[in-house]
Amino acid sequence: MAQEREPVSGGTRRAQIRTSNGSPRTDLLELFFDLALVAGLAMTSRKMAADQSWIGIAQALLLLSTLFAVWVTTTLITDSYGPRKQPLPLLILGTMFGLMLMAAALPTAFGDHGLVFSGTWVAIFLVRGLVLAWSLRGRPEQERPVRALIWDVGSGTLWVVGGLVADPGWRLALWLAALTVDYTAYGLRFPLPGRASLPRYQVVPEHLAERYQQIYILSLGELILVSVLSLGHQPFTTDRVAAFGTAFLTAAVLWWSYARGAGATLRAAIESSPHPARLVQTNPYAHWLMIAGVVGTAAGVERIIEQPTERPGAPMIALILGGAGLVLCGRAVLEYEVYERLPLSHVVGVVVTIALAPVAPHLPGLAVSVAAGLVLLGVAAIEYLRPRYRAKRKPGRSRRGRA
Repeated sequence: MAQEREPVSGGTRRAQIRTSNGSPRTDLLELFFDLALVAGLAMTSRKMAADQSWIGIAQALLLLSTLFAVWVTTTLITDSYGPRKQPLPLLILGTMFGLMLMAAALPTAFGDHGLVFSGTWVAIFLVRGLVLAWSLRGRPEQERPVRALIWDVGSGTLWVVGGLVADPGWRLALWLAALTVDYTAYGLRFPLPGRASLPRYQVVPEHLAERYQQIYILSLGELILVSVLSLGHQPFTTDRVAAFGTAFLTAAVLWWSYARGAGATLRAAIESSPHPARLVQTNPYAHWLMIAGVVGTAAGVERIIEQPTERPGAPMIALILGGAGLVLCGRAVLEYEVYERLPLSHVVGVVVTIALAPVAPHLPGLAVSVAAGLVLLGVAAIEYLRPRYRAKRKPGRSRRGRA
């Protein structure tokens, strides 16, 4: 579908609401912005691989959640407003630079660069809120960014204080509290005492579904990239090539199962769902689980290709088996929201990954990786052989749904 042209600039610099006759397709600027998150995924994977400890994994997951929250909120903004009308292009580019800076500070975010990471987060949300509030002045839509600013000031205080605290444990606790505030505010649509609830978001199902499909596929690129780079820096032995092949087959299964499952019908589900608000709200969490699983798997692959015969410790087992389990949990949430059923195969797959944990310390890393890949392949095969669930409702005709 060819994109309809929208003026990049001209007239007053006011954010332009997406209309039902505008293009629902992803703009090239949005794809360019995605590269910043891809860089963040790579840095998160490297941190997980380098810091083989439970606290290191917890830190990496929190930082990943922070980066993903920037992407989710930016995607919601570009879904609500035309991304080619000023000041949106400059706002997206500024957010992209901030996301890149956060990604660069990520490896030492719990060390010397904590204030850089948290300060950039606060700057992104405060500047973005101020620009949107100014751009939407005189419109009813202005109330949303104004309310968001109030919440951002509160959570931003926790972010900055956490960046100033030297103790990594206290920093983790403060940032976790700040992130909880941010996610709560987003989920409840920025409530304020004595004020009526904000109207639900107006979403373009085709655009929103396409954005989540794209970022999930891009996250699989991290698994591919890590595999190539890891093998490229090591001698080509039989066991390393086997680990490399296992990583590729795992990535292929993760793509195939998503492309043939709920990911492929996400747009129709949003359009036809009797509760699109719930679907839009749970969509980020489902994809976060899947992307976190992919990143954890990539971190495990890096270590396994380096030392395929080494027996993994508990954190490494958590990355390999836990990564597969997180992907299956995310897929289960997505399948439930799209098809209104909980896929038993995914639940069994998660149980199997947990059951493998006591045995894994006695196996070489390559064998644990193969076992995780076989679990994912088995779940995908069951879903393929089982008659596909058919939605009772036909997709809605409207390209814009209220969420």
